Amino acid sequence: MGKLIQVQEKNIKGFNLIELLVVIAIISVISAAAYPNFSSWKKAREVRGAAIEIKSLFTNINSQVQRGLYGFVQVEVTATEDGEVVVISKGMKLSNLAQKINYSEDAWNVDQTSRCALVQDWDDKGMDEGIKSNKLEVSSLQFDDIAVNFEDKSGTVCFSKDGSWYSTAEEFESSGAFYICEVKEIKCDVKEDGDPNDLNQDNLFALNWSRFGNITLEKWSKSKSEWILQ
Repeated sequence: MGKLIQVQEKNIKGFNLIELLVVIAIISVISAAAYPNFSSWKKAREVRGAAIEIKSLFTNINSQVQRGLYGFVQVEVTATEDGEVVVISKGMKLSNLAQKINYSEDAWNVDQTSRCALVQDWDDKGMDEGIKSNKLEVSSLQFDDIAVNFEDKSGTVCFSKDGSWYSTAEEFESSGAFYICEVKEIKCDVKEDGDPNDLNQDNLFALNWSRFGNITLEKWSKSKSEWILQ
């Protein structure tokens, strides 16, 4: 009788071990199947989050010029050779702006690209020489999980209160928008008109602006093949 009980106990233990292995195998299969969906969700979340943060930076620096803290502001977007995207807001006080306006020989008055150049007499910068500012009025963002529609270059756009000194330079010289996407390629694959070359592309955003500082964010809809305002 004692031997029979021992055999039954061994059988029960063996059966439980097999059950455990089956459960582990099932979990592994489910996890493997779910990972692509999780990875896709994570990428979508990262790109959307970055796009919203960048829009907020544009909006915030424009609010500073509208309330009169600055007379002239700039947003610089740089795609570095290391694969980072850096966005920096900058501000010029009214006194500094007045000096430039009153000095007619300054190229700032006649050349739009000089006016919005990367190197300018800014009073405050969100980042300078890699060091972030502690001023709340200006800010900077750094990303290594997104791309834009240019590589190893910069684009700048500048705003004033009434649009009089609106200007652009570098990659934004003839543009009123730029594009944000996940890191699949070195840069976002878009046509000159802004539509993607791959109409089925996911996680592609367009950040648009007007000379008066109206900022909008759109997302490409592959199901509708059009931009949807966010």
